[in-house]
Amino acid sequence: MKQKDAQLLIKNLTDRGYVFHNGRYHTPAEALRLGIEPPKKKRRKKGTAPQYSDKKDDFCFFVKIETGLDLVTEYRFDDVRKWRFDYANEEFKIAIEQEGGVWSGGRHTRGKGYINDMEKYNTAALHGWTLIRRTPDQMKTQETIQLIKTALNSVSFSK
Repeated sequence: MKQKDAQLLIKNLTDRGYVFHNGRYHTPAEALRLGIEPPKKKRRKKGTAPQYSDKKDDFCFFVKIETGLDLVTEYRFDDVRKWRFDYANEEFKIAIEQEGGVWSGGRHTRGKGYINDMEKYNTAALHGWTLIRRTPDQMKTQETIQLIKTALNSVSFSK
């Protein structure tokens, strides 16, 4: 058997869950029965995380039509804690967070989640971000658009 063929065979076996132990390959069932642990897969390095997602959704388009403001989703504003805003515009430093689970006891209303959110929002404020917090039902409303326009006016006025 050629070396290249042997390497392909070994890769095929390991991809299918076969475990190499004491000089032979065992099926996944044999390995489980014998108590042989499969080797842990090495995690691939993914490289640097993107600053924001390229995905646009209905809310981004709604805000663009109503205000002319371009938003990005999942904008990372802190490289140390890797915190992200749901929506953000870096030029004007305006962020919009959609707060889910308000009535269901979700992450944002339980103690630890609430405290973590406070730390995130305080850090954002100290870095000059204007933060608008909305529930999912409030997102695509004229009230939200008015808040964004007010934030844009206050940021433009201070520049």
